[in-house]
Amino acid sequence: MTTSFKTLLAAATLSLSLGACSTETDTTKNADGSTTTTTEVTTPSSEQVGDKMEAAGDKAEAKMEAAGDKMEAAADKAGDKMDAAADKAKANAQEAGAKMDAKMDAAGNKMDAMGDAAAKSARETKENMKAAAKQ
Repeated sequence: MTTSFKTLLAAATLSLSLGACSTETDTTKNADGSTTTTTEVTTPSSEQVGDKMEAAGDKAEAKMEAAGDKMEAAADKAGDKMDAAADKAKANAQEAGAKMDAKMDAAGNKMDAMGDAAAKSARETKENMKAAAKQ
């Protein structure tokens, strides 16, 4: 892509450079009252055209590199934001998991306590029934 862009740019610069000839026009009045116009056309040398093409290519390359740098910086910034969001989501998930574990442990402890109380109540009821039967 870069090569074809440079080739296109060079061709455009060459055509503009060749079309950009300079002209100088002199008008003189003759003794009889008529005028004579002389036009001198100066065509740039191939070295001048080459220099212009090289300068245009360098300028275009610098602009492309600057645009690439901007795109890379924007991509890096977006990546950093995505990493931060992922880290935050991971921390939130870990926090939610810890809270859920604590709630499950508390519920388990409560169930254990209820089971112990039911067992104690059953033992006491059994003892009370035995005692009542002996009387």
